[in-house]
Amino acid sequence: MPFDPTVCGEVPSSHNTFLTALLCVGTFLSYLPQHLKILNRRSSDGISPYFILLGTIGAGSNITNIVLLQFIALQCCTVQTLGVCVASLLGIVQVCIQGGMFYITFVLYMAFFPEQSKYVAAEETEETDGEARPLLGRMQRATLEWQTALWVTAAVATHAVVCILMSALLVMAVGPYAGPTRTWASLLGLFSLCLTCMQFFPQIVKTWRAGAVGALSIPMMLMQTPGGFLFAYSIAIRPGVNWSSWISTFVAATLQGVLLAICLVFDAREKRALSVDDRSAGDSQPSPAADA
Repeated sequence: MPFDPTVCGEVPSSHNTFLTALLCVGTFLSYLPQHLKILNRRSSDGISPYFILLGTIGAGSNITNIVLLQFIALQCCTVQTLGVCVASLLGIVQVCIQGGMFYITFVLYMAFFPEQSKYVAAEETEETDGEARPLLGRMQRATLEWQTALWVTAAVATHAVVCILMSALLVMAVGPYAGPTRTWASLLGLFSLCLTCMQFFPQIVKTWRAGAVGALSIPMMLMQTPGGFLFAYSIAIRPGVNWSSWISTFVAATLQGVLLAICLVFDAREKRALSVDDRSAGDSQPSPAADA
């Protein structure tokens, strides 16, 4: 179906435009504490590779979903003023910022994967008369966690290629508004929803078992948990978007709240333990009067 400029009459309200612009800035800023914490620690220890996998693939699916469902907004920019075009594209920009910032988290996770967790020493042996004898030198083998991280990288790259190629083929073959393209977009939205529902469970389990916050950023979650509900609302009220575009964000905000509560408990416990240790160390030091 050819592009019809007459369908471009619906413009987002000023309220929706302001809210979406505010959330775009807030989303960008909310990820910075997480990125800075990994950079400052020089380690991504404590972050689950499955959390990264599900979050990154879910973000890529969500970006593709919103671009296809709001493809009309991209075409309408050819007949709209700059201000109206920017207001119409804010929904796409909002989702792309969120997805892009999570992709950066994925890159930092891999770049600062703890060196001590990558390989373990494996003694090379030879069989002589049924006995294992060590050879000169030692070998290293990749840990299960590092192998998982490398597998996550391959899966994220494969998913991105499939989303781009499949979407491009559908748009060129049947058009952006045809049934198969819209179905593909909705399936990606549902796929993103399923991944989002599962995304936080591996991280919750890993954090619970470790009993520590690790490289996770509490300030990020404090901003993103309430912001996630506003995010979902701002997407839901945009024209041309169905529930598959915002439901994953709503579920993510709910589950992130659970992870935030766990991290707050562990962080408070760690601070109390440090305080007790400091007091114990102070009490154990002899006073000057006693030395005299």
